[in-house]
Amino acid sequence: MSLGTVLVLEDSRVQAQLISKMLTALGWSAVMAFDHKTVYQLLRSSNVDLLLLDVYIEGGNTLLHLPEIRDLSCDIPVAIMTAGGAGGQALNATLNAARRAQADFVLPKPFTPTDLRVILDEAYQMRRSPTPPKHILVVDDCRVVRKLTTSALAEKGYRISDARSMEEAFERIDIAHVDVVITDIFMPGMGGIEGIAIIKATWPEVSIIAMSAGVDQKVGNTQALSAAHHMGAHALLPKPFTASDLCFLVDAVLTERSIAA
Repeated sequence: MSLGTVLVLEDSRVQAQLISKMLTALGWSAVMAFDHKTVYQLLRSSNVDLLLLDVYIEGGNTLLHLPEIRDLSCDIPVAIMTAGGAGGQALNATLNAARRAQADFVLPKPFTPTDLRVILDEAYQMRRSPTPPKHILVVDDCRVVRKLTTSALAEKGYRISDARSMEEAFERIDIAHVDVVITDIFMPGMGGIEGIAIIKATWPEVSIIAMSAGVDQKVGNTQALSAAHHMGAHALLPKPFTASDLCFLVDAVLTERSIAA
């Protein structure tokens, strides 16, 4: 028995066949479209559980069609896929445009069955949940902190995603549909301060909780968290913290966001 049906928009028939086989192996059915006109027709005549849409289709950019597709698809989750080479500027620009267009998921090409399974599992839950749980992204290079944080929040019923760095978060996680980002400040690569600034500039509706233990004796908690607050963090969480501290702060940030809306 199929777990659901995916409407796939892909103008390369070879790629379409590969994606169809991947979906079948994961227990899902696929209906194929090779142009935007066919997508509209299938949305009017077929019951689907996920839209998996390539951005660059011969004859147009799918992101320009997304508002109309959204009108026809109602609450069907939308995943946008595009090629360009992981980490490339063209790829990142396209993925960010997809997020701003309110895609539910973004999927860089090439992708693996494991990448696709993550989206399928999320879409499955979204289609069967009358009230989707709040989505929280945890970014920390420490595996122990990620595990403790995600476990505590999952027990409260939140939908959780996690990343080891801001770079990984921007490439693989759909920040446009995250309600709260909980991020460490000091991490390899971009780090939390720069990441917070990018999130606030691109997705201002996302709430941010910054956490830090400082760096040795050179930068203390107060200085680090003050810098995060200056860049746009809504709340500050010094390390170490308890599960109760974490959950209380997340609840407070979500309540404040609800009142502001």
